[in-house]
This record gives sequence, structure tokens and C-alpha cells, in this order.
Amino acid sequence: MRTFYVVLALAAVGACGGGGSGSHDGPDGSTGSGSEEGGALPGRDAAGSLGKDATGLPGSDAAPPPPPAQTCTEPAPLVDVSHPTSIVGNGTAASCTENALDAAVAKGGIVTFNCGTAPATITVTGEVPVTVNTTIDGGNLVTLSGGNATRIMHIMSAWNVTTPLLTVQNLTFTEGYTTDVMNTTATDKGGAAIYEDGGALVVIHCTFSKNNCAQSGEDVAGGAIVGLGSSTLVVEDCVFDGNSGSNGGAIGTQDESVTVVNSTFSNNKANGTGGNPGNGGDGGAMSYDGAKIPWTMCGDTFTNNYAYQQGGAIFRVGYNDEPVNIDRCTFDGNGVNMTNGIAGGIYLEDVTITMSATTISHNTANYGAGFWAGETSIANLTNVTIADNTANMGGGVWFANPMSGTFLNVTVADNVCTGLFGGPNITLENCLIAGNTVGAMCGEGEAQCDHTHDADAGAAVAGANMQTSGTPNCTPSVVVADPELGILQNNGGPTDTMAPAAGSPAIGKGVNCPPQDQRGQKRKSPCTLGAYEVE
Repeated sequence: MRTFYVVLALAAVGACGGGGSGSHDGPDGSTGSGSEEGGALPGRDAAGSLGKDATGLPGSDAAPPPPPAQTCTEPAPLVDVSHPTSIVGNGTAASCTENALDAAVAKGGIVTFNCGTAPATITVTGEVPVTVNTTIDGGNLVTLSGGNATRIMHIMSAWNVTTPLLTVQNLTFTEGYTTDVMNTTATDKGGAAIYEDGGALVVIHCTFSKNNCAQSGEDVAGGAIVGLGSSTLVVEDCVFDGNSGSNGGAIGTQDESVTVVNSTFSNNKANGTGGNPGNGGDGGAMSYDGAKIPWTMCGDTFTNNYAYQQGGAIFRVGYNDEPVNIDRCTFDGNGVNMTNGIAGGIYLEDVTITMSATTISHNTANYGAGFWAGETSIANLTNVTIADNTANMGGGVWFANPMSGTFLNVTVADNVCTGLFGGPNITLENCLIAGNTVGAMCGEGEAQCDHTHDADAGAAVAGANMQTSGTPNCTPSVVVADPELGILQNNGGPTDTMAPAAGSPAIGKGVNCPPQDQRGQKRKSPCTLGAYEVE
């Protein structure tokens, strides 16, 4: 697995202090290490945690949130199970046994259940092996449990073998468990609900709750699911709530093509520490490492997830600017520890980012609360809102090193401790950078941007941009004015937005506009600056 680091340069943050131990290239390419006195933000303990129970694992007796309304086209349809190969049970809950499940899955084909009309739980005492193509449909009544003692399912294949294919649909997976060995080096201790050891996995309309894999270790990942190998993982219309692991509290993957659509991730945690090298703590909901493979997310919601080290919601390290596609997603209220944690919402390194119609809000971190992107990454964002995030530096976005890209009709507003930090090679077009504040930890007074995004630094500035008062200017020709933004709220469309008032000076100032705004509403020409088009 590729090595990446945890802490940004002390020299890069100046009056804001350093962070933790380790090293990482800062926005200016420098490296360093240090320590910081830092208290918790509201809603977090002294370590910056969103809170854990007495065992240190996430958990809540509250019902998990439902998946979001179907926003995006789902690539894999539900499998027709009207002619099953095997039926587990004969009409009663007592007839739905572990032995019957094992026998049915061993045959492969289509497996359904007849456990009666009430919900039924099958608690396994050992993982269920999958060795042939299999579809398992729980009919929205069946729960498979590991009883907090064992992993639930294991696709048994090899890294470069794309079969067997396991499809699970209309099922609940809960209380899967692998190990409590500290600082494990074994990647096979990930995936407490489903361990995809080669082969392929499709997950449709399932719930994963309270699954816990190894809680510390550099490479171990996937509290609920881990996908290892060169095949595919597809997740549709699912809920992941209260799962945990060292990395990837809900899902961890290496070298797979991953697609996640119309799914909800909440209260998942990456509890490792130190990052990599170290003992994990990356990707509260999802962690992803691998070369030459894409990651696609559409219509997903990430709320209240926590990673101790990096990427409160998601964490992705690439190798050759591999594609990461994020469309119509919400990242809200996620976090990392406030002493040296990086990227409260999104951590993306050495990848090509295409993001649209997405909101990144109310996330917290030491550096880069909303969105951290760095190394050779290329970041192209269109119709995106980045608002109300709080950091000790880089409240909205932290750009590290000489990355490039274009922000087109992006709203960066009301973030604490600088809206855009770094990134002089990022082109801003038709953007609103408004109402960001310096916060208690930022003494440099750079509320909106800490760099001017201009042609001398390699960015060809096009279109108009607007910022509220503050220096430096975000672009040389920026308009300094109050765009009169409303609060972040549901204004229609798949994600929350901030609407300028009817008389806003941002109206009619944009050129080369995208055809629609963040809500999917047709834009005028010239258009309104930012992600929302005033009609």
C-alpha cells in the first residue's frame, strides 16, 4: 500500500500553529513537524472526537437514517429472484438456521428466505464462505448477524480473479466482528460484514449497522465491507450506520473499481491513529487506495462520520491522477481530531477530481475542514457549495502543493479560518467567496483567500468573481461586494444551496456559465455568480 503522511508543514500555517507528528508537503511544498495546543470545537471532546461509547466503538440505539431519495441512475438492477435455487426456511423463524444458510450459499445461484411474515435474524457462529456466483435476497425481512463474535460473509477468491460474483439485496448486516488485536498488519482483518477477497460484489438496498473490524492498523480497513482485488464493488440504495474500523469505518477498498450510488453513511468511524505510516485513522466512512481505477459517487449523503487522522467522510489516495467523480452528494457534519487531523469532509491526493452539484458543509478539522486536495491532483468543481466548515486553518478548502484545476460557479461561504487556503494554480470562474472569517486560531487576517489566483501563478483567470472585504484579493480583477447570500438550506434540487437575494450584485455577472445551476435549474446568460441561479 502506498505511503502517505498525516501532518502539514508548520511553516505553511504561520500563526495558526503546527500539527501533531509526522510530515507532509504543505501548500507551498515545504515540510515540517510540530505540536499544537488546541481545544475541541463545540460538540467534540478534547481529542476532537464526535464521541464514542465506553468501548471506543460507535453505536447508537437510534434507528439509522433512510437512504436518500433515488437521485442518480443505478447501474445494477435488482436481481429477479422469482425462481430461487434455494429457499432458507419453511415458513417459521426457527427454520431459518445458520446451517440452512450455509448449505444454500454453498450451492450458489439464487438464495431467498421463507422465515415467516415477521422480521427474522440469523446469527452466524462462523463466516459464510462464498465460492460460486451467488445472489442472496432477504426480502427486506432478514437480518444476518455476526453476534459481535465473527465476520458474516467471505468471498473466497484471489486478488486478480474477478469471480465469483456475490450480489446481496434487501438484507441487513449487523454486529459483524473480526479482531481486537491492536496495530494489526493483517489486511484480512477488515470487512466485518463482508470480506471481498477477490471476486466481485454488488450490494443493493441493504443496511449495515454496528459492524466492527480491527480498530488499529496501517492498512486494515472496512468496518462493514472491505474490497480487495482487481474487480468491482457496486453499492446502491444502502445505509451504513455506526460501523467502525482502523480505516474506512464503513467501506475500505484497494485496487477495485468502486461505484456508490444513492446511499447514506452516518456515524461511522475510523478509529486508528497516526495515518500511514502509522496505525490508520483514515476515512471515517470510506477509504480507498489503488492505481489506475476510478471511484464514482452519485446521490450519496455523508453525515456525522469521524476519522481520527484524515478524511472525516472519505479518504482517497491515488498514484497517477486516477478519476474521482462526485455528483449530487452531501458531506455534512463530519470531522477529524482538532489537534492534527486533516480534512474534516474529503481528503483526495494524486487524483483527478470532477465534482458537481455537491454540498460540503459543517465539517471540522485542524486543516482543511471541508475539502483537502493535494500533490498532483487536478480539481474541477462545477456548481458546488462549500459552507459553514470550521478549521484551525483552511476552513473551506486546503490546497496542498502545485495542484491545478478550475472552480466554476462555486460558492465558498461562511467558513471559519479562511475560505480557500493555497492553490494559486486553481482557476476561479464565476465564483462567490463570501463571509468567511479568520476565527480564533487564524492571526493572519486572510479570511476569503490566502493566495491570489492569477495568471502569473499559472492560472488563466476567466469570468468574474466576487468576494466580500478582505485581503488578498482572490483574483486580480475580483469584485469586492456583499452578494447578499441566504443561509444554507433546501432551495430545491438534490443538495442544499445558498441563494443570493433578489437584488444581489452577483446577478448577471457570470460568463461561460454551465447550462444549469446546482439545483438543476436552467441558467441565464449572463448568469448569477456562484452555485445558485437567481430566477
